Amino acid sequence: MTSIRARLQRRLAWMTACVWVPASILIVGAVALEYKESFHGRTAHAAQLMLAFAATQPAASGVMPVFEQRHSFDFDADDYLVVISRNGQLLYASEALPVDRLLALPLDGSAAIGGELWLLHGSEDESTGTRVVIGVDAWEPVLSSLQVAGLVAVYVLTATALVGFALMVSIRSSLTPLGAFAGQVRERGEENLAPLDETEAPSELQGVAHALNGLMDRLRLVLDRERDFVSDAAHELRTPLTAIRAQVEALDGDLPDHLRSRFANILVATDRAGRLIAQLLDVTRSQSLDLSRDRGCRIDLVELVQSVVAELVPAANVRNVEISLDSPRSAAVTAHPDLLTIVLRNLVDNAVKYADSPGQVGITVAAVYPAAIELIVEDDGPGLSAEAFERAFERFQRLGRSGGSGVGLGLSIVAELCRRMEVPVDRLEPGTLGGLRIRLRLPGARPPELPDHRTSYYG
Repeated sequence: MTSIRARLQRRLAWMTACVWVPASILIVGAVALEYKESFHGRTAHAAQLMLAFAATQPAASGVMPVFEQRHSFDFDADDYLVVISRNGQLLYASEALPVDRLLALPLDGSAAIGGELWLLHGSEDESTGTRVVIGVDAWEPVLSSLQVAGLVAVYVLTATALVGFALMVSIRSSLTPLGAFAGQVRERGEENLAPLDETEAPSELQGVAHALNGLMDRLRLVLDRERDFVSDAAHELRTPLTAIRAQVEALDGDLPDHLRSRFANILVATDRAGRLIAQLLDVTRSQSLDLSRDRGCRIDLVELVQSVVAELVPAANVRNVEISLDSPRSAAVTAHPDLLTIVLRNLVDNAVKYADSPGQVGITVAAVYPAAIELIVEDDGPGLSAEAFERAFERFQRLGRSGGSGVGLGLSIVAELCRRMEVPVDRLEPGTLGGLRIRLRLPGARPPELPDHRTSYYG
């Protein structure tokens, strides 16, 4: 799609060309005609002046001398022919031609002399019989007029080019507000549906800005309704699911041995449904936050990790997984606490789920240069290749060990929230535990306390 600026510039160039070509033809023709008339008028006037001078001079015998040109002039004197006579006697001739031929030249008209065509203009004083004839090379007026007309056309073309350049610059500067408005819309994230500032938009774009604001209002309403529906549905499903699990667990002691495998499958399914509900609530809670206005605050990452690990200790005990935390006494980072809590919970929960049983999960908090904090979560499970790790960030992708209560949303939630917080998520090569090793790099709020490292164990 061609830009408005390019269309305006192209149309201006075509219009300038269409106007300049006939204008140049008219300029050349008009200047040539005017110069020709002026040239002929000056020649006739010069003949009259020479006649007035020659008629007052006494009669002389012989031909007037031809003076040599001693100076270098910018014109060619051979392009002009001057013949002065009195009563049939040649007084002066600028060319050495037969006398009878020079005396026979008409006062006006043209004549072929010396193989060239001359245009003649003359005057005669009948009282003294003096005649002055001035001849001009027939091509001289044409060539001179074309030269002058060409110079005028070049000047007009230069002026047109300068005007066109000024118009191009004016078009570019005039369309700057349009580019700024487009940049304002283009640089917005998908979660930023705040109204555009219509007051700063040009008057021609205020209607567009108003329409876009209306569209974003409708999109915000639809997204709010969708999030409310998912949140309400998840809350409503949690209550009957809890009741179902309680009823099923109450039957544990009364079941015969051949039904215990089915009983275990029911518990796994209810756990998976509960995990799905919890993750859906995490998604709706995270989507309701506008990070364009709230970029986070200073929080202690070590304290946050400890609270998340404490929350997941019961699940780790069920699978006989030991969770260790290696960190400084504190590490301040700048992040959104709610979103970072969801990310940490999903990372640690995913590590506990895919670790061996019995197994280990290690969490490391360390400072890196420049001021940044690294959080590394690893397990002793089967791990993931680089290709499988990329696919693990897609929704409902359950990779690694089959079975369990996972639904394939954990890492996709981590990827989405880290993208919104602009926190890099990297897969590192397996460490001492040998399983999946994931690293987050968060901006530090202040230089962390490096001494006094300690290791805490859970599980």
